[in-house]
Amino acid sequence: MIKQLTAVSLVVLAGCSAGPTGDAPNLTATLKTPVNVELTWKITDQAAAGQVVEYSNEEKGEYTILDFLPLTRTTYQHTDLIPQTKFFYRVRPYYGTASTPVELTLPPGDLVESESEEWLQPSTRPGPPARASVRDVQGAPTDFTVTMMHANGVKLAWTDQTTDEQGFLIELKADGAADFANVAMVDPNVNTFGLITQPQEKKATYRVRPYKFGEPTNIAQQTTGSS
Repeated sequence: MIKQLTAVSLVVLAGCSAGPTGDAPNLTATLKTPVNVELTWKITDQAAAGQVVEYSNEEKGEYTILDFLPLTRTTYQHTDLIPQTKFFYRVRPYYGTASTPVELTLPPGDLVESESEEWLQPSTRPGPPARASVRDVQGAPTDFTVTMMHANGVKLAWTDQTTDEQGFLIELKADGAADFANVAMVDPNVNTFGLITQPQEKKATYRVRPYKFGEPTNIAQQTTGSS
């Protein structure tokens, strides 16, 4: 699940039709236990940057992101669900080129609340006009910086190069982690964002990615049983 989300995060997304769209993967949902669902699907667009798994309790309702996954993943376990409840699922690819990564090591110290935390709020600084599409390599954010604000906080800033992003993903790779993980989502045109780090993230590598969702899979449905 996404670790930290701002007030402008896009964690709830509109529903879609039940049928498969274009070359979308074929999604199936299997009830492995009365309250555990296993999703399986096929990857058809290797050009995507990754994929999101989403669910809703109504077929045409609002869908919530469960997780961001690499293209190497084609299964997902949704566990400990509410008994005797309908769950609808879909998987969507997302596109966008990440910035050049930046590594930063924070000093020892516990989290201390500061008097002013305005730096945490996502904002838009004036900058040159964006000219690229999210799907263009030239759309990667430039001038990406990570500035230490205190022992457990960093401020990220970048130059937006895309005209059609649906927002930006803040990605972090803690020292020793196998890969980057998405830790926050912010609105289109935002180019500064503050992040409170976790104890295991004293040394970490950061990057930012504009994103745009592709067509979803078919919607797969299961109804949980009694617990």
